[in-house]
Amino acid sequence: MSNLPLAELAALGAAICWTFTAILAAPGVHHFGAVAFNRYRVVFAATVLIVITSVMGLWSSMTDNAVIALIGSSLVGIVVGDTALMQALKRIGPRRNSVLFATSAPMAAGMGFLWLGETLSTNLLIGCGLILAGVVNAVWWGRKASGEHRLEKISGHLGLGILLGLTAAFGQAAGAVMAKPVLLAGADPIAASAIRVGFAAVVLLLVRLLPFAWAKANAKPTVTFVLRTMSSATLGLVLGMTLVVYALGAGEVGIVMTLSAITPVLILPVVWFITGQRPSLGSWLGAGLVVIGSSVLFLSH
Repeated sequence: MSNLPLAELAALGAAICWTFTAILAAPGVHHFGAVAFNRYRVVFAATVLIVITSVMGLWSSMTDNAVIALIGSSLVGIVVGDTALMQALKRIGPRRNSVLFATSAPMAAGMGFLWLGETLSTNLLIGCGLILAGVVNAVWWGRKASGEHRLEKISGHLGLGILLGLTAAFGQAAGAVMAKPVLLAGADPIAASAIRVGFAAVVLLLVRLLPFAWAKANAKPTVTFVLRTMSSATLGLVLGMTLVVYALGAGEVGIVMTLSAITPVLILPVVWFITGQRPSLGSWLGAGLVVIGSSVLFLSH
């Protein structure tokens, strides 16, 4: 086990979780509204993580300085980043949203280089470059021109959707870089996730009190949408977030964020299955580049 690239495997696991999260979340953001849906999923995930951390007695790994840093990471990465992510998902759909979110990888690599003093070898840079090229290919040719499923439709202004997606990516990258020193200092990944998600839940509950229509839910919960919200929260924030937090503590920010950003490629067969529309040859070329790039990263470990 000691020879396995656990950080990289955890990052890939997070990407898989976020792939299904995007599909599960898409109907919810239209039903409840992006802000309300994000509030529901964050509050549920925070409850689960706090219970797990308390039962396992993991709070002792936290220091006052660690808590402050994780609160900052939560504010940028979850409160701002996740809310923007849900807003973008509502406007441009899960596949386009996931490619924009993938830009968190080069953002995080640059921040890690500037703020954390991390370096990337030639092989690692090649691997990251191949993955990013694959991501762009997968999205650019991610669907055929004939017909457009509801998961592919653009709702509202495309430019605003792109801006929100890039904001989400920046929040994810900055939040990851802010959390990295805490994890290096020995903080438990589950406890760190509990603090990040728990603080975000408090902020989003306070936002609910604002006298603005966008802060409220557009519709009442139904059994179907409650189950979707709980599933999305469990996969994306409980499991996926904990995996990426663990990966950040064990690996370099740029590599972890690049591997966790391959969701646009993983989402292709899922969207194909749901919509019945087979992705084009170019999209599979993108998937191949991602596989090769991931292999380079693993071999460089």
